[in-house]
Amino acid sequence: MNLSSKLAMLLVVSLLATILTMSFTFYIQSKEFYRDHLTKQLEHRLVAHADSIENHFVIDTIVHVLKMEKEDTVNFLLFDEHLNPLVMAQPINSDLIEAYHLWIEQIIDTTTFHPSSKQPITEYVSILDHHIQHIWSMKPVYVNERVKGYLFIDQDMREFETTKNNILQLVFIMSIIIFGVGLLFVLYLTRVLTDPLQKMGKATNQIAQGNFEYEIQTTSRDEVGRLARDIQEMSNQLKRYNDTRKEFLSHISHDLRTPLTYVKAYAALLKDREESDTLCKKQADMIYKQAKNMEVLVNDLFELAKYEEGNIQLHKDVVNLYSWFHDLKLDFDLKLQQENIEFELDIENKQWAAIFDREKMKRVIKNLIENSIRYSPNGKIQVSIEKDEQSQSLLLIIADNGQGIPENELPYIWERFYRVDKSRTSKNGGSGLGLAIVKHIVDLHDGKITVESAIDVGTTFSIILPQEGLEKED
Repeated sequence: MNLSSKLAMLLVVSLLATILTMSFTFYIQSKEFYRDHLTKQLEHRLVAHADSIENHFVIDTIVHVLKMEKEDTVNFLLFDEHLNPLVMAQPINSDLIEAYHLWIEQIIDTTTFHPSSKQPITEYVSILDHHIQHIWSMKPVYVNERVKGYLFIDQDMREFETTKNNILQLVFIMSIIIFGVGLLFVLYLTRVLTDPLQKMGKATNQIAQGNFEYEIQTTSRDEVGRLARDIQEMSNQLKRYNDTRKEFLSHISHDLRTPLTYVKAYAALLKDREESDTLCKKQADMIYKQAKNMEVLVNDLFELAKYEEGNIQLHKDVVNLYSWFHDLKLDFDLKLQQENIEFELDIENKQWAAIFDREKMKRVIKNLIENSIRYSPNGKIQVSIEKDEQSQSLLLIIADNGQGIPENELPYIWERFYRVDKSRTSKNGGSGLGLAIVKHIVDLHDGKITVESAIDVGTTFSIILPQEGLEKED
């Protein structure tokens, strides 16, 4: 999951949790406040009515109190001390009166009343029609400290339920609106933040692959924009450094070739002179050999500089693989015999042909086989050639059973001057440029080269070369 998805998910979840928490809290607080307010109001009315009736327990007072509570949502009754209904504010069916009677009887059985107590007994009941909650409240009426009856109120909470549902709908609609606005903000924020980061990630990947021409397009003036401009400046600096390095390699290799040619030529003349003594000839021979080594290094350096500058042209033609490999094997037959190495060429069809630059691919194969010879004494080298008609590609595999390359060193073997054994000399380790040149040549052919290796098991190089219509010689 990329950064934009993680950021969007985190913000959306946080926003949703915040909205749900606030909505739930608001709803609960509103509900509790309204219900508590309604309950206190109901109990206050009941106490006031009970005081009025207790002070003037006459029919006029009772009728006046009944008129005050004559509402559609209120059932107001006065029971006598035997729980028989004396008067009621409006007609009530007998089943409901019986339910009131049973509830008051239960309260009387479980509660001890005192004339000085002003607190009614209140309970929420939801056993009536459609399970809409009602508030039932009862208070004994005392005359001369003796119970003369029980004042009862049944408050229908339909209005409260309607208001509660309206609040719930309002909270839900507001939550949807807030969530929608928040989601749009999150999408905008992730786009503003992550799109430039993705561009910078692509740019750094291109820079890591050596494409210093890649430009980051940004108009932002914030921290992200400054970071993009810093990366662009880094790319420009690296490009200048890379161009300078290439120019230096090209110039130094060119400038070294002329004096080396003179050193090599005069050393050859000196060691071939008949009048020279033995010591002089040995010294001249040493100069000549070292000059040849330096010449190889300079030539490799010069060739690598040309590859990196892109000044190499391919000359592809149709090559018979079997004949080409056997001619190539003649160049290192002597080394194979000296190192007692078995060589095997595995090709299914001797008439197979392929299209590539024969001289440059010869450099590739020779370099890989010479490496195998160098590190596989008394071993075996096997070259396999395969064709894939479906993918139109040629596969060359060069495998040995030598000392192998450590796994942590494999990613770096294609770098110039890199050596696995840091203490190795150029005499037995080469110039350190061979595999870098190999990689450039394969890349020029739009191919791919990979390596697998294990210590004391061996190393296998695999080269895949695309073919525009595989050729087969008659």
